[in-house]
Amino acid sequence: MERIGIIGVGAMGSALLERLKLSGVETTAFDIAPPALEAARLLGARTAPSAKAVAEASTIIDVVVRTDQEVLACTMGEGGILEGAGPGALVLLHSTIRPDTTRKVAKTARGRNVQVIDACMTAVPRVVREGGLVFLVGGPAEAVERARPHLLHMAKDVIHMGPLGTGNVAKLIKNLVNASEGLIVHEAIRIGLEGGIACADALEMLRKTRSDSILSRWEERFDLSGSKPIMRVGQNLYDKDVPLAAEVGRQFGLDIPITEQLAAAGLRLVGSRR
Repeated sequence: MERIGIIGVGAMGSALLERLKLSGVETTAFDIAPPALEAARLLGARTAPSAKAVAEASTIIDVVVRTDQEVLACTMGEGGILEGAGPGALVLLHSTIRPDTTRKVAKTARGRNVQVIDACMTAVPRVVREGGLVFLVGGPAEAVERARPHLLHMAKDVIHMGPLGTGNVAKLIKNLVNASEGLIVHEAIRIGLEGGIACADALEMLRKTRSDSILSRWEERFDLSGSKPIMRVGQNLYDKDVPLAAEVGRQFGLDIPITEQLAAAGLRLVGSRR
């Protein structure tokens, strides 16, 4: 039976702990912040004085820290996971980090007969607590399958993206798409405001007239038959309407770099198809 440890029990880590508690999974936890560690104790976790101590008590270790530097410190640093993990332990890196960081930790871990996979999270703490989390996982199939039952105690789905590091890349491109919508909507409503449309009215109009996401019908828009994806472009939108929106924004004297880049990219895309 797997013994579960968790490093980092802040906002996301505590949400994972709540899901584990609901599933009756006992955990050993560590966090550098005493209040977070005390909150974990109140959730029923055993607390440990270091990441090393958690690893000594566990066969699967969840790492829920924020940055690449924090991942390296708590895995490979003094008093870190790899000092305490026994042969055959499995380390799950849940942080949004560079794939190179995951591979660096995994390479060092292999020398200690410890396996590492990336298992990135796609939800905010509230959604995690509600059971809506999906893990995007990269690593060898056998390690992913070993981790799957544990991950499903915390999430509704586990998607194996491919080799080590692909979970990191998947999380980054997902966030890229999500964040880009917010950035372009911000520029769009500024153009609308200069054109006489109140921001709330513009946002409500965009909500009411929003088309289905391209992702809901990606088979229609992308040709994947060759070695590189080809985007199928229709008439007017990319070579006329987006450039025209950029032109109007310029006439209003706005700094709209994303709109400008989209307009240029749309013209290049359509031009390359002719």
